[in-house]
Amino acid sequence: MQDNLNHQNIILNYLNDPENETLIQQVSAFRAQSEENELYFKQMQKIWDASANLKPLYELNSSASVQKLSSRLIPYTLPNAKHNYLWLRIAVAIVLISALSVWIYSEKFSVQELVKETTNQVDSVVLSDGSKIMLAKNSAIKFPDRFNGKTREISLLSGEAFFKVHRDPKHPFHVAIGHSKVSVLGTSFNINYSKTKINVSVQTGKVSFLPNSVSLPSILIAGQAISYNLKENTVEKSDGANANAWLTRELHFVDMPLNKVCEELSTYYGVKIILQETIHTAKKFNANFKGSSLEEVLTVLNETYKIQINKSDSLITIKSK
Repeated sequence: MQDNLNHQNIILNYLNDPENETLIQQVSAFRAQSEENELYFKQMQKIWDASANLKPLYELNSSASVQKLSSRLIPYTLPNAKHNYLWLRIAVAIVLISALSVWIYSEKFSVQELVKETTNQVDSVVLSDGSKIMLAKNSAIKFPDRFNGKTREISLLSGEAFFKVHRDPKHPFHVAIGHSKVSVLGTSFNINYSKTKINVSVQTGKVSFLPNSVSLPSILIAGQAISYNLKENTVEKSDGANANAWLTRELHFVDMPLNKVCEELSTYYGVKIILQETIHTAKKFNANFKGSSLEEVLTVLNETYKIQINKSDSLITIKSK
């Protein structure tokens, strides 16, 4: 029995690696020993060839496969019943090994969907194509472990992210945001996704934003930004100067009215700022801040406008002096 198993292993190894000189010599010597050995080899080779196009394991009918292979062995049946049983075992073994190989191959090359979530800190993800995504706090994205189709598809599930997409004209890059979508070839842009709005700001290149399946897309180039109101289904241009301030820790204000400045500060510092309507805000604000605290920015505002600033926890009220 041990000799039979050794012969099986030698023949199987040879069929798997027919260019191996050592195996060629061993198989040739075995076949030359007797007619029975030659028939044994041909049976093995026939079964091996028949197993090349097997379906994956979950698609196979094991009983039917065994019966089919057994029927193929009839013309070559050996005179000893013990050998017939051995052949049946060989047939079943090859069927299972081949099917298992197909299953392992499909598992190895199947695409796995991954999810990255952040809580209280910024984090990053590098995709299989070299594109990089920076995730803001309390944000989440879904992406494949590798791209294998005509397009590169990922999803921003919540929060905010800055995308630096590797250029590949043959494989457009799509970001799904609920029922909306951003499409690019290679560029960098920021997306902020909340329950009420989707804000898209482009830093380099060109971006197409499709709000829904029935609306026309908006084309944005570097320096442009839009805001999509999910409840009202409206799209309007916006100022994207500080769209990725959460990442760069820089704030830029160029000829910006005070009410807009307060909106930007509220978003960046996570506070609520109430601006009294009686304040004259005709004067535009121009300033740059890098890594500055809210107190430092408010001090500059106080020196620029004739205002009084009152703070209470996360609420700030600004009124005229």
